[in-house]
Amino acid sequence: MKTENAIVLDIGFGTGTLTTKLYEQGCSIYGQDFSSRMIELASEKMPNAHLYQGDFSKELVEPLQNFRYDYIVATYSLHHLTDNQKKDFFLELRNHLKENGKIIIGDVAFETRKDLEQCKLKAGDTWDNDEIYFVVEELRKDFPGLSFTQMSDCAGVLILD
Repeated sequence: MKTENAIVLDIGFGTGTLTTKLYEQGCSIYGQDFSSRMIELASEKMPNAHLYQGDFSKELVEPLQNFRYDYIVATYSLHHLTDNQKKDFFLELRNHLKENGKIIIGDVAFETRKDLEQCKLKAGDTWDNDEIYFVVEELRKDFPGLSFTQMSDCAGVLILD
């Protein structure tokens, strides 16, 4: 992230391990997580962050709706949303970006449905059928500018501006 003193919203921040690095670089951190325990743990690392409890599958909590962000990030949290929920959530999140802002997602993700199916076969019984992983070519129908960088056989970074 190149924006100095960026305002960052983290969706599903967990213990704050990744966001803490941004916090230490001088970013203003806002976040929403489902777990009060995660908020406690993250708050210890980032005492001046603005962290709120709430189910993001429903919407952003009220206080977070009042800001515009340079970056909205999510790592390994949005695979709990259905494909339609992802689309709707991305559309909502875009409304909270500053001009030139970006949504950056790190998660289990595949370029094509075929790639996902091949990974699922390879994983066998270890595949988690409760999670809905990203298929980039399908998301591009609604977000043609979506960029994707494959980081491993089963994960990547999606960037939407």
